[in-house]
Formats: sequence, C-alpha cells, structure tokens
Amino acid sequence: MRVATLGSGSRGNSVFVECGQTRFLVDAGFSGSEIARRLELLGVLPDSIQAIVVTHEHRDHTAGIGIAARRWNWPLYLTPATERACAPLLRGSETVLHYEGEVPFDLGDVRVHPSSTCHDAADPVALTILDPDSGLKVGVATDLGRATTPVRNALAGCHFVVLESNHDEIMLRESPYPWSVKQRIGGSRGHLSNRLAADLAVDLLHPSLGGFLLAHLSHECNAPDAAVSAARSRLSRKGYRGVVDVALQDSPSPLYDVAALVDVVRNGGPQLRLFG
Repeated sequence: MRVATLGSGSRGNSVFVECGQTRFLVDAGFSGSEIARRLELLGVLPDSIQAIVVTHEHRDHTAGIGIAARRWNWPLYLTPATERACAPLLRGSETVLHYEGEVPFDLGDVRVHPSSTCHDAADPVALTILDPDSGLKVGVATDLGRATTPVRNALAGCHFVVLESNHDEIMLRESPYPWSVKQRIGGSRGHLSNRLAADLAVDLLHPSLGGFLLAHLSHECNAPDAAVSAARSRLSRKGYRGVVDVALQDSPSPLYDVAALVDVVRNGGPQLRLFG
C-alpha cells in the first residue's frame, strides 16, 4: 500500500493511493494538466487511475474533478449533497457513483470508510482506506473543523495518516485576515491548528502506526517547520519513532510505502527520513 500527496494547501489538494492493482485519488483540486504533471513526477500514468473519491465541494479539493473525469473516464465517488454542490464543475457526462457518510464501500481492492466531519461544506467527510489482504489502514483527514468522536473512532488503528495541520494559532491571530475569516479558520467548522493536530496525532498512537503526513498547511498562517515541530514534540514525548513529515503545496510528496514504515516502527530499525 502506497500513499502520496500530489500537493496540499489552500491552492489545491489531492492524495494518491495505491493498493495492489487499485489506484485512485482522494480529491483533485488542481487543473487537469497539473494533475497529469504531478502524477508523472510520481511515476504514475493518468490512465492507470481508476477513480476520484471526493471528500467535499470546496474548490481546493474539486477544481479538476470534472475535467479529469471527462478526460480519463475516471468515475467520481461523492455524496449526493456534494454532487449538487459541485454542479458547476460537471456537465452530466461524468460517471458519478454515490456514497453516504458512515457507510463503507468497496473500490477495487480496498474498502473505503467515509466519516462525516463538521467542516463548513455541504456533506464533508474524512476517509479511511483498508486493504483487507494485509490489514493495512490509511486515514485521510483534512478540513476537519474539530476532531469529532466519530472521526477519532474511524481513524483509530490507522497505520498511516494524512492529517490536517492547517495553521499556527499565533500566526493566525496576527495575520491580516479580517476577524470573520480568522473566526472561520480557527472555529469548530474550519481547520485544525498545529496544536490540535498534535493532540489528535497523540490520541491515534498505537504500536504499528508508521507515519503522519501533515497536510493542508496555510501559506499565510503556518510554516512546515512549525507544523512538524508541534507534532514531533508531542509525539516524541510518547516515544513515537515513526515518520512525521509535511505535505507541500507546490510539489508531490514522496511515495510512502506503508508496510515498510510499519515494519520500521514494529522492529526498531532506523527511523526513515522521507521529507526533503
């Protein structure tokens, strides 16, 4: 099972997941040409992608879903409410497959479990992706607002988590944003701060958790070093030895081999450093 972000931040988000013969994207917040370019940097052909699972309608997660679905015949998995909210991006010729929050569904070799979040969107979800053969489980949890009990329960037992760490609370407070925007970002229907992301990461710890990829960082109100430092300082106090890296906006992350990361954590090998 392998995972990478094509890029993550306020200007576009997409996660690549590969398990056996199954390859798909979670969200597609880039143009069609940019999706193709970033997949090529990962060594992935667009024709090998089998679907896009859409978590919610915000343009930084959906800008390319329509053009990608039409260009490469990728089915779109989304909830009915999210489809209605994405209507301006769709022409009716796309293959649309509905799912419902809290109801798992199969996509190729994996089982996808959506969990409703409290983000300010029509029907937003976080996802866990389970490989039934290996038992490996990956979480994709951005745009959380706050870490609700259902989301925490869904993410429990994950072996790798793409986790929102959107803003530094002091940087947000001192930013030039209007007060209403600051309230939205930092509110319970906005985004997780570095501090709250670190709290959630600690809650998710278990002996076979191979890594965290911190995602959806604000360009204006965060910095990669700040996000990583907040998470690592909390996790290291719990004895965590796995990977803690950050997804960048303008380039794909490395491809993370989840089984290899878990093996390092379980067997005490040298800690991997995959963030360049």
